Amino acid sequence: MLSEAKTALAAVRAPLDAGLEVDDAPHALLASIFLVRSVRNLAAVLVLCEAGWAPEAQTILRAMVEDMVTLAYVSTNPEKLAPQWLAFENRRLPDAEELLAAFTGGEAPQREDRPRYERWTRLSFKAMAERADDVVPGLTEYLGYVYPILSDRAHGNTSASGMYLRMHPNGALEPLYLPSGSQVAITLCNAVTAAYTTAERARSLGVSLDLGPVEDAERRVYEACGLPVSGEGAKPVDG
Repeated sequence: MLSEAKTALAAVRAPLDAGLEVDDAPHALLASIFLVRSVRNLAAVLVLCEAGWAPEAQTILRAMVEDMVTLAYVSTNPEKLAPQWLAFENRRLPDAEELLAAFTGGEAPQREDRPRYERWTRLSFKAMAERADDVVPGLTEYLGYVYPILSDRAHGNTSASGMYLRMHPNGALEPLYLPSGSQVAITLCNAVTAAYTTAERARSLGVSLDLGPVEDAERRVYEACGLPVSGEGAKPVDG
């Protein structure tokens, strides 16, 4: 399973190793950013899974899935949405003066331009996914199964507590703090799918890459996991 996932990483990295080629358009620039981020995140998931930390890797996988949805949504109207994403400046983030004050114990400057909440689009994550389902059929159905689990891992909800503590019939508690092979296969399958879908949408937005090796690597990962690929999960189409 790990060897197949590494093959998938090599396939999605190949366009970057050869030198990134993109169209001269804002949506191509945006797509290249998400492609590089996807490759880095997939590599990090692989490192964690190989070391036996799959539940921790699922926090990164959640970010990969969110990026997949964002890029898919942008691809529904790239001429409008790509410049909107690129021009967004998150004013909620602390600036250099505020960070310096926090680290030195100084008085933080008061900012009047900081909103309580701000995003690059008015749509919720779910609404973006619903719009993107036109270009990535099955996306919303896939998210319905996968995203709640990944959110539990990220936020430490009670439904995820069984990953960290096991109670035996005699009342003894067993802390599950050591690495293990638990959930490695399913984590890798979903990470490769997120990377493939992101790469497919990046190509549709003007990034030059060959999807054949990536698609073949995804198929081999799923076969090693004993899962079907065709018709399952978020399977992208040309938009």
